[in-house]
Amino acid sequence: MKPLLFRRILISYLLITPLLLLSLELYLSSSIKNDQISNLRKNLVIQARLIADQIPSSLTRNLDDFCKRVKEKSGARVTIIDSSGAVLGDSDEPSEKMENHSDRPEIQDAAVSDAGSSIRYSKTLQKDLFYLAISIKSDPDKRFLRLSMPLYDVQKAMNTIRIRIIIASLAVTFIVILFGLIQTRRVTKSIEGITDFSKEVAAGHFKKRLFLKEKDELGELGKNISNMAQDLSARLIQTEEEKGKVEAILRNMSDGLVLTDTKGTILLINAAVRNLFSVQSDITGKTLTEALRNADLMELIESVVENKEKVSREIKITRPGDLYILATATPFYSPKPENELSGVVLLFHDITRLRKLEEIRKDFVANVSHEIKTPITAIKGFAETLIEGAINDTDNALKFLGTIRNHSERLNSLVNDLLTLSSIELGDILVTKKTINLNEIIDTVFATLQEKAQAKGLYLRKEVTPGITEIDADRDRLIQILINLVDNGIKFTDTEGITIKVKTEKLQVEGEEKDFIAISVADTGAGIPKKHLPRIGERFYRVDSARSRELGGTGLGLAIVKHLVKAHGWEMKIESTEGQGTTVHLICPSEF
Repeated sequence: MKPLLFRRILISYLLITPLLLLSLELYLSSSIKNDQISNLRKNLVIQARLIADQIPSSLTRNLDDFCKRVKEKSGARVTIIDSSGAVLGDSDEPSEKMENHSDRPEIQDAAVSDAGSSIRYSKTLQKDLFYLAISIKSDPDKRFLRLSMPLYDVQKAMNTIRIRIIIASLAVTFIVILFGLIQTRRVTKSIEGITDFSKEVAAGHFKKRLFLKEKDELGELGKNISNMAQDLSARLIQTEEEKGKVEAILRNMSDGLVLTDTKGTILLINAAVRNLFSVQSDITGKTLTEALRNADLMELIESVVENKEKVSREIKITRPGDLYILATATPFYSPKPENELSGVVLLFHDITRLRKLEEIRKDFVANVSHEIKTPITAIKGFAETLIEGAINDTDNALKFLGTIRNHSERLNSLVNDLLTLSSIELGDILVTKKTINLNEIIDTVFATLQEKAQAKGLYLRKEVTPGITEIDADRDRLIQILINLVDNGIKFTDTEGITIKVKTEKLQVEGEEKDFIAISVADTGAGIPKKHLPRIGERFYRVDSARSRELGGTGLGLAIVKHLVKAHGWEMKIESTEGQGTTVHLICPSEF
């Protein structure tokens, strides 16, 4: 740091000190000179009174000699003047040759106040003289005695005193300046230390501390600045922590958040919004319409700015896929000035899953109602027919009763499947895993469905890879899974002689280091159109509703399979080509 402050103070001292010294010298010189002249006047007055008593009273006698004798004793020039101003005697010049002195200031003053004095330049002697005149009362006229002395001695004394004053003033001034500069340097050094410390603090180096030796106001200032730096460091750390928390919250929020100004310009955006709207680039500083290309959002901003109230609206996004979002816009205000709207906070909540669940719920209610309505209507109709007299018709009565029984069994199967599915979801049906033999499980499933397959001319084939004969699973639930899958294969495969096979294989899943077991059930039936694959496994969802009911299905089989597979911690994948068949893979994370 350049000692600019020290230089300024030094220059100030050097400028002010000579001015003060000059002022002091002028004042002292003037005061001393006045004192010297005053003392000189008093002495001359005394001498003049003494000389006046010795002046001869006779006017015929020449007074020049008298004046000369007096000068030899007093050292002052002596002049005697009458009331008209004529010189009667003079110690230095012949009196008869001297001009009239009535106009001299000291004579005029003495005529009025008995004594007068003046200082003026003498053309005769060519130097400044001090003149003192007193009036002398005599008969018949008044006379004046004038004494004059050169101011050389006064000036000499003044010069001597002036030199002493200057020397003393310079000495005192030097001491004062030296002491002042020492104190100034101490102060400026402390200020420089405070300045350097403040620069370090401004640069973010909060670990440094300021220690000043002074115990005065500067020391207190340094202590306060050091404490302030510590407090600032703590506040910055706290602010960074709070900022980190806010950033973590915004970054990890599942809901999207956007902060805009009143014109819709984006000020802040989190990652969830980028994912929802498939935004890759930085859109901060752009408008909502420009960045997200959704006019509904801009209408929300305008509504909030106009009404200053919270607004919610459901919007649909078609990019990259169909998404339903609940957008909530809330105004926020700046602390100063009060009640001034600063911008709008937009919160996006993805309700696509809720909408899908709502659609599934509606479909489920409709499907359950439809599935239950058909058997109930049939049972009710045939029961009423029997009550009205058909019970006496033996052949038709038995036929009607058989139909009632069939619909009752279908209704019972539907209720049982619903109860099973509900029990799985609620966790009432526990999956207990243990090591089981796959060959034995597949044989049990084939034995259960062999007769049904043969009735349609279909073959069941087992392909178990050597070395992959055991798996950790719940035996009864795995049998239930495979029976449902194989039964579906039989139902939807019409061509005689076609094989329905169950096989196991070693599978390497991408992104995983360990191997998995894949149990696959494949048929060569009608297959499933691609658009229906995402909904396979939903309750009551059927690709061909009429045929599924005709074959006696409840529409809950694959839903049960899906939940049982999930309960095992496995994954189910379905591959199907319309007209060529369907393959269901059960991927089991079991090491072997």
